[in-house]
Amino acid sequence: MIDPIAIGETKEHVSKFDKGKNPTIWLIGSLDSITKSKITASMINMEIVDGKPVVSRPKNADLDSDFTVVQHGLKGFKNFGNVEFKSEKKNAFGEEIEMATLETIRQIPISIIRELSEAIWGENQVAEELEKN
Repeated sequence: MIDPIAIGETKEHVSKFDKGKNPTIWLIGSLDSITKSKITASMINMEIVDGKPVVSRPKNADLDSDFTVVQHGLKGFKNFGNVEFKSEKKNAFGEEIEMATLETIRQIPISIIRELSEAIWGENQVAEELEKN
């Protein structure tokens, strides 16, 4: 049986880099399939060259997508210094979505952004044991 995407639910994530006694707990949610597809599509360029489609990725596409994924999927945190989690409703991909503010995202180290992006992205996948069957 394939499980549906847990839209609206959050999971706690502790970074592999956080070795302290009182780690930061990141609250992450999943991306729905439409949003995930639109993020993927926004990170490629397609043009017609000599009558044939040519797909390319902009130079910073992976890093840009990490920020976008975290902005959409980060739902809060506990024990992140004195930083207050802030979110706002924004129009993204033709829908009004509640997402972390850039002010909040700017305060997260890049290594954590990349790790959180991978964790959030992975919430919208078929479990490995199902893929084998």
